[in-house]
Amino acid sequence: CFTAHGWLEGTVVQLDFDGDKDSGRVPYLVELDASGQEVLAPKDIPELIVAAGQQPAEPWHLKQARELRERGFEYAKEAKHKVLFDPSQLSRWFLPGFLRATGAWRASGDVKMLKLNQLPGIKVETTGVISFQCLTLEFCNLLVEEILKYQAGGFPQRPPNSMNNYGLVLNGIGLKPVFSAMLQDYLQGIAARLFGPEDMRDSSLPAKDLGGENWGGDSLSAHHTFVVRYQPDEDQSLDMHVDECDVTFNFALTPADSFEGNDLVFCGMLGSVSHRKHLHSYKHQQGRCVMHLGKRRHGALPISSGRRMSLIMWCKSPLFRQSDEYL
Repeated sequence: CFTAHGWLEGTVVQLDFDGDKDSGRVPYLVELDASGQEVLAPKDIPELIVAAGQQPAEPWHLKQARELRERGFEYAKEAKHKVLFDPSQLSRWFLPGFLRATGAWRASGDVKMLKLNQLPGIKVETTGVISFQCLTLEFCNLLVEEILKYQAGGFPQRPPNSMNNYGLVLNGIGLKPVFSAMLQDYLQGIAARLFGPEDMRDSSLPAKDLGGENWGGDSLSAHHTFVVRYQPDEDQSLDMHVDECDVTFNFALTPADSFEGNDLVFCGMLGSVSHRKHLHSYKHQQGRCVMHLGKRRHGALPISSGRRMSLIMWCKSPLFRQSDEYL
């Protein structure tokens, strides 16, 4: 029987099974041999259920995804810096000023206790784009070392997204729990104050500059977290685009003096009158986060020397995407 975990052997325990109100009647109820779990086989077609030993070859993309998951969790056991894989250590990776600014919200759960103007070094780069000092240099350097070790170790890897060829998907090497905790416990309050419902958005900075819109910033629960790498002999630049997410957090991992060029450039929101108008250029500073909506058009200018690496979190709110406001 084909499941989310690939082909698994089992026994058909009932034909023409009358399932619940959601599934209705299905051809097979299968008990998996390994776990004893009962699963439904909705259609009698080779892609879903076959006789034992007759399953087709695993599609290459599913095989790659499975190998990445399996090898990724294996890698965590031999990581150079195992502390990076421990969600309980997250607080040590944030600057003291950031922890102070977010402390009242984190302690109370009341997002209105978080004031954006108290974030260290906060700057409104352009409408709807803010940056602030966030991560320690120690974290940035350790993460870069860990990525380079993984890539040199022959572990499976795939491009971080459909646009970048060089980098690493961190969710696939055992770091997803860490970044899930980072999103929920340290970043979501900021997203809510900037891109949440109107009654949650902050007024400590000029509203016209914040360009606040509700994009589910208060309910971000899914993320694709990865690192991108730019250097003259690899990915040199990135065309203007929008991200496959609701809110983007982009953290610089490498020092600003370690590369030349490669500034981020921002235009307006997709579909707006300014969506092709250059509004601002931003130069990365190690440990600093730049934050914007996924649908804000942006790109990266060519890099002329050195190497730049960034940690990027594409965050989504499945809850908001089901709302009338999103639709």
